[in-house]
Amino acid sequence: MCPLQGGAKGTVPLVVGLCLAALLVGLLGFSSTLNPLDALLGRGAIVTVPDLSGRPQPGAEADVRSIGLVPEVRTSYSLSGARGTVIGQDPPPGSRVREGSKVEVVVSRGINRVEMPDAVGKPIAEVTAPLDDAGIEVEITRANSETAPKDVVISQDPGPGVLVTGEDVARFTVSDGPATRPVPDVSRLALEGASFELGKAGFAIGTITPADDANAVVGSVLRTDPPAGTVADRDTPVNLVQAAGPPPVSVPSVIGQSADAAASAMTQLGLVPNVIRRGSGAGGVTTQNPAAATVVRPGAIVTLEVGAGG
Repeated sequence: MCPLQGGAKGTVPLVVGLCLAALLVGLLGFSSTLNPLDALLGRGAIVTVPDLSGRPQPGAEADVRSIGLVPEVRTSYSLSGARGTVIGQDPPPGSRVREGSKVEVVVSRGINRVEMPDAVGKPIAEVTAPLDDAGIEVEITRANSETAPKDVVISQDPGPGVLVTGEDVARFTVSDGPATRPVPDVSRLALEGASFELGKAGFAIGTITPADDANAVVGSVLRTDPPAGTVADRDTPVNLVQAAGPPPVSVPSVIGQSADAAASAMTQLGLVPNVIRRGSGAGGVTTQNPAAATVVRPGAIVTLEVGAGG
C-alpha cells in the first residue's frame, strides 16, 4: 500500500510513480511471459513444441504435458514406424505455441498387411470391406459384361492371396451389366429368320400379332415393337407383327349361276373354285361350301356343285 497522506504536496507524483512500479513488478512476477497483459488475461507462456518422432506413446504424452501442452492421440498404419511409436505430430517440432494448446500425436499401429481376396464373380461391396477396414486404397473401374451381373467383380489386380499394404492399390474391374444395343431390322423376314436375328442380337421374342397386308408375303414380319433401331437393354422382349395375307372376304352367293359364272366370281375375290359336276355337268350351281356370307381369307377353296342340265 502506498501512503499518500501527511506528505508534502510535491511528493504525490513520486509516490504514485513508486506505487505503479511496485504493481508492475507484482504483475511481472505472476506472468511467465514477462508481459503484464498476459497476466491480466490469464494467458500462459509461449513454449516450444518438442520433437516426438520415434518416441513411445507414453513418453511422448509425458513430454507434451511436461511443458504445459495437451496431447491428443490418434493411430495410423505405418510401413516404417514400430507399433506404439510416434510417426507424426501437429504442430511440427520447433513450433511456438502457448501453454494449454493441443498437440496431435500420431501413433503407429504397425504395418497393415492384408491378403487380397478371391474377388472375381463376387459382389464388389463384399470384397472391398476388409480392404477398407485396413486402410488399403481401392480403385474401381466399371465395364459392360455380357456374362457377369451388374456390380460383380470381373477382374482384380493383385491376384488372390497376394499380401498388400497401405502403400499398395487394390484394383477391381466391376461389371456394369450388358451394354444396350439397337433392335435389328427384321422386317420382311420369315418368323423363323426374324427370331434368329433378334436372339443373336440379345433380345427375347415377345408377342406375335397377325395383321392383314395384301402386299406382303404371308408369314413375313411387317414390323417390330420397339421399332428397328431403338436402343434397348439386353433381353428386352421384342413384339412382332406378322403378315397374315390380304384382308378376309365374304363368300358371295352363286346358287343358280352357271359353273363358269360362279367360278369367275370366286376367282375375282381371290378364292379358289372347286367345281363338281353332277349328271351331264350342265345346269346351275345347286350347293356351295363355304356357304354364302362366310368370311374367309383369299386363297380359300370354295366347292361348287353343279346340277344336271335340263
